[in-house]
Amino acid sequence: MSKGVENKTKKGLFWDLAGSFFRQFAAFFVSIILARLLSPEEFGIVGMSLVFVSITEVFIDVGFTSALIQRKEVKDIVYSSIFYVNLGISVVLALLMVLAAPYIGDFYEEPKVALILEYLALIPIIAAFGRVQSAILTKKMDFKSLSIRGVVSTIVGGIAGIIGALTGMGVYSLVLLQIFTVLTSTVLLWFATGWRPKLEFSGTEVKSLLGYSSFVFFDQALRKVFNKIDTIFIGKYFSAATLGFYTRAESLKAQIDTYTSNSLRKVMFPALSALQDDPEGFKRAYYKAFNIVTGVIVLLVGPIYFLSEQIIIGLLGDKWRPSIIFFQILLFAALTSPHVGMMAQAVLAKGHSKLKFQIGLIQRFLKLTPIVFGIWFGVVEFAIAVVGASTAVFFVYSFVVHKRLDLNFAKQMKSILIPNLIFGVFILIFHLFGEYVNVWIYATLFLLCDVLFLKLIKHESYSVIQSTLKSVTQKISKFKR
Repeated sequence: MSKGVENKTKKGLFWDLAGSFFRQFAAFFVSIILARLLSPEEFGIVGMSLVFVSITEVFIDVGFTSALIQRKEVKDIVYSSIFYVNLGISVVLALLMVLAAPYIGDFYEEPKVALILEYLALIPIIAAFGRVQSAILTKKMDFKSLSIRGVVSTIVGGIAGIIGALTGMGVYSLVLLQIFTVLTSTVLLWFATGWRPKLEFSGTEVKSLLGYSSFVFFDQALRKVFNKIDTIFIGKYFSAATLGFYTRAESLKAQIDTYTSNSLRKVMFPALSALQDDPEGFKRAYYKAFNIVTGVIVLLVGPIYFLSEQIIIGLLGDKWRPSIIFFQILLFAALTSPHVGMMAQAVLAKGHSKLKFQIGLIQRFLKLTPIVFGIWFGVVEFAIAVVGASTAVFFVYSFVVHKRLDLNFAKQMKSILIPNLIFGVFILIFHLFGEYVNVWIYATLFLLCDVLFLKLIKHESYSVIQSTLKSVTQKISKFKR
């Protein structure tokens, strides 16, 4: 990895992780307040509606954002052309959402869903205004600006949602949260880049991006749809309350994904794209990131798993107790999701958007299998099958990048299994003798043993953990002075 790219990667990862931490902290704080003000049913109803808003995000730019980041040189006319394409598509999507709202409400047998969708239809249009600006900042690896934007927009949206809940808006307070978050984010993106669309358009330039972006689009579209299969399935076959319990657990698990998978994905794509013509540098960067994220994710997931009951009951209240079992199960998916995200970005960085689309087809098929378990056995078994499908996707990706990118399969398996050994032992003891131990002491003991184990085997993640602790300790010492 060249020195310049390495420095940008480290700086970008730091800012994105820092931004993710403060953004998720703010979102988590807001969710705690709203969880106490609103009912599980209200969260479930909004969850049903947001499925379709989430899917429209992919259709806004048809994969052009990834194409702009992957291309080494981009003319200003290309940015302007993509801006107008995004805006035009978003208006069409918003109209389609409004027209489809009554039918979606009938599908769920929940009239409020139709009304909520009519308001949420504004989101694709607002988001389209900031897509190109976001791509420009990502291409420059200016994650500082992106992180600040994310934190501020989360806080503003959260305040709007809380005010709505306190004034008796009920389920519509969550709608207010979504709209204000996206609106603030878009406004800040315009200030951060300084770029403005010009009155120029080139169909030729747009077509030149389609070869790459079309496969990215189809892959992302399928990913979005299938990632929301759980919400659609539970919302249709179970109650809104059950969906509320599941989505609360899933959103808590998503906090971990944000700190690991999302941050890594955003930073590694431009970093690996810059190294696409340097095979050895590409491999070194990939393996190093793979090892570090494995060690860190186990260290993060372990204590959260053992303290899951205390986390949910203590923060959300006893009415959310049914979310505990879902949360504990879904945490296991977080052990491999960062790696899947990183492998996907490695494939894209090499320009193989068609290959990623093909892998995505297998991935989507695997993600359909939990529905069978859900129908036959129940919603808990559905959650277990979701984890099983996610793990299977990890093995598929590992094999493909071994064959196509020459990233050794055995080396990847060894890298992920070794740091998980201590976690596996502690889980076994926890379920055999957990009732006899204090969970806080147990979680602390796991942390100490895991860090010691990483040190003994000289794992790459230990140096990251050590430097982080050292930095925190120094800051605390300065503060005390």
